[in-house]
Amino acid sequence: MNHIGKISTIKQFIKPPVPPQPDTGNISTFPTSPLDMPPTTFENALKNRQENQRKLIQWIKQNLEPDIHYGRVHIAQNCPLAKVGAPYLCKDFSHFSNLTLWKAGAEKIIAAMGLIAHFPNVHLYEEACLRGLEITQVLLKCELKTHGGRIVAEGAGARHLREDNWRLNTSVKMATRSAMIDATIRVAGLSGVFIKTHRHTLKNKLPRMSDCNDYNFPPRVDCHSAHTDEKAITQRQKDFILKSAGVKGHTTDGLNRLIHEKFNKHLEDLNRVEAHQIIQNING
Repeated sequence: MNHIGKISTIKQFIKPPVPPQPDTGNISTFPTSPLDMPPTTFENALKNRQENQRKLIQWIKQNLEPDIHYGRVHIAQNCPLAKVGAPYLCKDFSHFSNLTLWKAGAEKIIAAMGLIAHFPNVHLYEEACLRGLEITQVLLKCELKTHGGRIVAEGAGARHLREDNWRLNTSVKMATRSAMIDATIRVAGLSGVFIKTHRHTLKNKLPRMSDCNDYNFPPRVDCHSAHTDEKAITQRQKDFILKSAGVKGHTTDGLNRLIHEKFNKHLEDLNRVEAHQIIQNING
């Protein structure tokens, strides 16, 4: 019978300890922090990220259109123009939010970065609906993943059904948009450019109020056309309206009827502000 000390399993535990190796300045195999990296490597990484972010912001300026991919939202509910249903006529800058990234803009940035939006907990609400459980609020998480499945950013979006007249489908969509926008801003480091919220979740929080330049309000039916100095609708807005209307299931006649009922105009005659209103109406 062999001595117990000769068994291979025992041998590996009775080997003398390896003496500590001298510090060569190299990092460990598994660094616990970016600050564990060698200074030169860390400096180069910082320069690369800074340059890439600068390039991304430059791309955003060149490729994202105002009133389609981002914009400002009128949030002063006490504004006289808002009370008559014409907040887009307001010229008081303090009545508007900071720049808000919209769903179309977030989707464009995500596609440019080669990422995929995933909502890992949306199935919980699907199961709750199948079981007949009562849902009063929705809180969704968005994960931005590479095509290899690695998570690079997360975001969250919440919505109470009371805000949408207790329509669960609408609340889920709103929470989904907010979560995706939040994750997009996080992954690209755009907090200094856009605010982390969806335009439908903004509240009436203002630094100050004013009299909106004492507008003389036109009759309700004519308030949409009070300004004649608005710039004409852009070709991109036209294309986006037609594409969005098609995705939402609107026919050409239905879209024309919607525009006529809202502004008493044809698509070609809209100005940029009115086109923005139509886009908001179509996308909910």
